[in-house]
Amino acid sequence: MIKNIYIYYEFYKREFLSNLLLAVIASKKNFKIYLGTNDVFKILHEKKLISPGIFHTKSLTHGAQKADFHKSLKKSNFLLTSIDQEHGVIDSGSFDDLFIKPRIHKDDLKLCSAYFCWGNFDYKHLRKKFKDKVFYLTGSPRVDLWKIKFDNLWKNYQIKKKYILFVSNFSFPNNFYSFKDILNRKKLENYYKRSPKLKKEEIAYYNYQTKSMKKFIKLIINFSKKFPNETIVVRPHPTEKKELWEKVLKNCQNILIKPDGDLSAYIRNAKCVVQDGCTSAMESYISNIPVINYVPIKTNHHSFGQFIKKISINIDKEKKFFRIIKSKKYKILKEKKHLVNNRMTYLNQKLSANKIVDIWNSFFEKKYSFQNLNNKFTNNNFKIMSYLFIFQNLRSVITNTLLILKGQWFLRGLIDHKNQSLDIDEINRKIDKLTKSIKVKNNINVSKLGKDLILITSKVQN
Repeated sequence: MIKNIYIYYEFYKREFLSNLLLAVIASKKNFKIYLGTNDVFKILHEKKLISPGIFHTKSLTHGAQKADFHKSLKKSNFLLTSIDQEHGVIDSGSFDDLFIKPRIHKDDLKLCSAYFCWGNFDYKHLRKKFKDKVFYLTGSPRVDLWKIKFDNLWKNYQIKKKYILFVSNFSFPNNFYSFKDILNRKKLENYYKRSPKLKKEEIAYYNYQTKSMKKFIKLIINFSKKFPNETIVVRPHPTEKKELWEKVLKNCQNILIKPDGDLSAYIRNAKCVVQDGCTSAMESYISNIPVINYVPIKTNHHSFGQFIKKISINIDKEKKFFRIIKSKKYKILKEKKHLVNNRMTYLNQKLSANKIVDIWNSFFEKKYSFQNLNNKFTNNNFKIMSYLFIFQNLRSVITNTLLILKGQWFLRGLIDHKNQSLDIDEINRKIDKLTKSIKVKNNINVSKLGKDLILITSKVQN
């Protein structure tokens, strides 16, 4: 029986490596895993170039186009599974209003065969809200990679000297899109219709971030001057414009701005991580790296990232920050580990990726039969590769030509900011490290079928 899994990633920096871990483990169960962007899967499905299997998505509810795509997949006998990469488990306040209502509509949930939860916190809330057995407490493969067993992924990194890492999370005031555009896009995709309270929260958060970002920048500049012998690394959020950071920090000699590469590598090699209500705090904690939550602006008007205050060192003044860094009195709050684990499962010995693959396998073995569907047609990977080569190159030429003619070439970066060129040699190096970390044989084959689509299989198929 042919077992196809189609895994969709949105942000390469955020999701690709954890999905690669899923693919590596799934290949050991004789799955054929296609790892690519949503756009490429929509094209291939419309052209009937991919046969039924499991489509694994990074979010369930978005706008009308996403809903129609999922309905089309379901009609074509695909199964749909999901884990939300914008998980909401570091927020306080109403999980229902901030996460469930805007991101999980009951009609979309009916199309889903398995919804994987990050921890007991979202699992309990979702089960209570929908009273549905589609939810599975697996944890996230992204969190798997933060565990000690994956240390070899992050060793021998390019910055040899230990540094203080500042992780920026100002995705509203320093976004590729204006805040007005962000609100309009979400309005068109019915986020605020599904959750009327969300818009108010986001406006409050934008106002907070605008003020906090100025303080955050000032802290970095003054820290650079006061501690000239410290190496400082600044990591912008994937949705942020790096140009702003380059402009405001251009006169600081001991600062490195690093928008590219895996955030985990920068965290794992840091002495301390400084941020403001960001998921990086959870990763730092789980990776046993001290984390400081710099909150210079007092507010009770938003709920985003507020959970971080419970598990980190909270500082609201520059002088206090300088004292702690100078005295090196930053440390992991070990007594908070069960609090962290409730939000993001990480203390379990079994990898979350293994749990997810086991559930996928059970669908093929018990809950759903693909045998008759596989008899209709199997994937012709040469056809897929040929079609994508022609289609994607032609579309790229047309897009580039229009941008040049309209004098809007600057939009090219906006179009491409979520993706990164898939380098097969680099992917193979990562697979080699992943297989060594989980102590399995690297008998995995990787084929590039398009500029943002790869196929991963075991070289030994039953």
